[in-house]
Amino acid sequence: MKALKSLLAVGSLALLVACQPQDLQIEIALDNYTPTETEGWATIMVRDTADWYAADSIVLEDGKGRLSFAPEGPTSFYVRIAGIEPLAGFGYRGKLTLNGDASQVPFEGKLEGTEEMTSFNTFNDQQKAFQEYAGSFNEYFASASAIGDSATMDSLSTILEAEYDKLQVQNKRFAMENGALGAYIANRYMYMEEVEVLDSVLAGVPADAMNSNDVKLLGERVTALKRVAIGQPVLDLNQKDSLGNPATLISMLGEGYTLVDFWASWCGPCRAQNPDLVVLYNEFHAIGFEIVGVAFDDQYDRWMGAIKEDGLNWPQMTDLRGWNNSASKAYSIRAIPQNVLIGPDQTIVKRNIEPAELRTFLQENLGILAQREVTE
Repeated sequence: MKALKSLLAVGSLALLVACQPQDLQIEIALDNYTPTETEGWATIMVRDTADWYAADSIVLEDGKGRLSFAPEGPTSFYVRIAGIEPLAGFGYRGKLTLNGDASQVPFEGKLEGTEEMTSFNTFNDQQKAFQEYAGSFNEYFASASAIGDSATMDSLSTILEAEYDKLQVQNKRFAMENGALGAYIANRYMYMEEVEVLDSVLAGVPADAMNSNDVKLLGERVTALKRVAIGQPVLDLNQKDSLGNPATLISMLGEGYTLVDFWASWCGPCRAQNPDLVVLYNEFHAIGFEIVGVAFDDQYDRWMGAIKEDGLNWPQMTDLRGWNNSASKAYSIRAIPQNVLIGPDQTIVKRNIEPAELRTFLQENLGILAQREVTE
C-alpha cells in the first residue's frame, strides 16, 4: 500500500508538471475593435540578438485571440496589433492578458498576469510619469525662449536635470534587482553607463535566466566596454574620410592627446556641443591636441553639410551606415554624443569627457607633454 501511495504521488507530480504552461500565452480581448478586412492581425515580435522576427501571428476575431511562443529564457517582446501602438512586454512562461478599449486614443490597455509584467508595468509607469512631468515644462520653456530669458531657461533645465538624475538612480536600482528584466532595462534605458554598473546588473541575473537574449546582449555589451575601458589600447576603425578615401582611426591620431568624437549630423546634442569643441581645438591643436570625428551618418551630403556649417576642421571618418556604424559594436556606442580620449601611447585615458573637464585636462597635461619634449 505504501508503494502504491508513492507511485500515485509520483504520477500526480508528473501530471502537475505536464499541466504547467511551457510557453508564454497572451489572451487578447479588445472592446470596440473594428479593423478593415485587410487588418486585424496581432503579432508577437521578438528580437534574436540583432534582428526582429515574428514569433506568432493571428487574426483577431471580434477583438479576441491568443498568441503564444516558447522563448529559451526570459525575453523582451512587442505585441503589435493593427491600429494600436505596439505594447512592450517581458516574460518566459505563464499567461498574460491584454484587455482594453481599442477605440480609445491613446490605447490604455496593459499586458498583465505575471510577476515580471507587474514589475515591468511599474517601471513603465515611472518613465511615463517623468515624461509627463518634463512635458509640463514645455510652455514655460517656450515663453522664456520667446523673450530671450536665458536665466529662466537655465533654471528650468537645472530642475529637469535633477529630476532626470533621480530617475536614472531608480533605473539603476531596478536593473540590479530584477534579473533578466533588469538586463533588458539596462539595454533599453541605460545608454551611457560604464562597465562596472552593467557588470553589477549581470551579477544579479540568476543562473536559470542566462539563456535570455536580453542577458546575452548585455553580456556582449559588457565585453565590448571592457575592451575599450580606460587603460586599454585604442581599437582601430576602418572607414572612409571626408574625401571618400579609405582611412583608419589609428592613422588619424595625433602625437599628443586625441579626442575620438562619436557624433552625427542629425544628432541635436552633438551639434550643440560642436561649438565648444571648435574652441578647444583652436586653442590646443598647435600644442598637441587632435580631434577625430566618427560620424553615425548614412547620407554623405548631410554629413559634409554639418561639417561645413559647424566649422569642424579636424579629421573625419564614417562608413555611412547610420547606427550600424562599425564603431557602434567596437566601442559599444548606444547613444551619441560619446567620446574617448586617447593618450600619446595610444591608450584610452578618458571616456565621455565633457568640454569643461577636457579643457582642464589639456591645460594640465599638454604643458607636461611639451616640457617633456623640450627635455628630450
